[in-house]
Amino acid sequence: MKLCIIADDLTGALDSAAPFAGRGLAVQVALSPEAVASVAASGAQVMAVSTRSRDGTKDAARKAMAQVVAALPAGVPVLKKIDSRLKGHVAAELAVLDPARMLVAPAIPDFGRITQAGHVGGYGVARPLSIAEALGPLAGRAVIPDVTSATELAAALDRTQPGDLLVGARGLAEALAIRMTGQPAATPVLPRAARSLLVIGSRDPITVEQARQVQASGLAAVLPAPAGEAVPDATAPHLLVQAVAGQATRTESQVAEALARSVHPRLTAGRQALLLSGGATAEAVLAHMGITSLRLAGECLPGLAVAYGGEISIIAKSGGFGAADTLATLLEMFRGQN
Repeated sequence: MKLCIIADDLTGALDSAAPFAGRGLAVQVALSPEAVASVAASGAQVMAVSTRSRDGTKDAARKAMAQVVAALPAGVPVLKKIDSRLKGHVAAELAVLDPARMLVAPAIPDFGRITQAGHVGGYGVARPLSIAEALGPLAGRAVIPDVTSATELAAALDRTQPGDLLVGARGLAEALAIRMTGQPAATPVLPRAARSLLVIGSRDPITVEQARQVQASGLAAVLPAPAGEAVPDATAPHLLVQAVAGQATRTESQVAEALARSVHPRLTAGRQALLLSGGATAEAVLAHMGITSLRLAGECLPGLAVAYGGEISIIAKSGGFGAADTLATLLEMFRGQN
């Protein structure tokens, strides 16, 4: 095994591992710490794992990290994937790895998300976010470069020293995949599906607009969630189920669980492809389907990883990424129109 990517949610594990799969490396994804040992024995060249700790407590995040580290083969290099907007328990999880020195680069310049003067800014960031604040007591061990382009990110990676821990998002993973394979560009995956289901748990404004454009396009029947027993258009070839605001206040995990119960097995049966938006949503739906690991093929669009759980295509998307027409473009791909 050449690398293990440790992320705190499934969409992060998938989108940071996709650059390696798209360049021909064999990539397997463990959907929880419990699946690490079996995936590590699969012969994968790159493994990604979700600790499923984004929305839990700091103590739970530390325990999940420790469980993953204990199950890894000795000597496997680690890329600690963090959210590019610094969500989750960044300091608590890094403390388990206890690096002497680390490159911290959460920028994703290809998506317009950059770092300057120790802060994350750019696309989808309302105000600059302090990286040192997210690192807490470990900030003094971090090298935090300014990154406004892929060239600057590659240069920062080139300046690392043996033993440095790599900490970042999809941008850093892309730079590392190019270095490991010598291939500047990944080969895209072109998914096709006569019947697909899009499950939208994210309430990020970017994803909400993407779902609105699907509704306006007529490419899929759109249902609010949770779907009741009598679901109009449930047999439509392409279906989008979206979490909508209600009167009760629920956590992201509670929303994801309700969504998963709503769509599986009633709406997942007979679908060749599932698009899952939001890390908690992806984890909940796949757990209800009994899927514990995935084979990753690459990306169909930037930030949209394509994996396989048995015969079904699984496409996961983080909430805060993508152009407004991303989901509509994906549906056109399914239909062979793109």
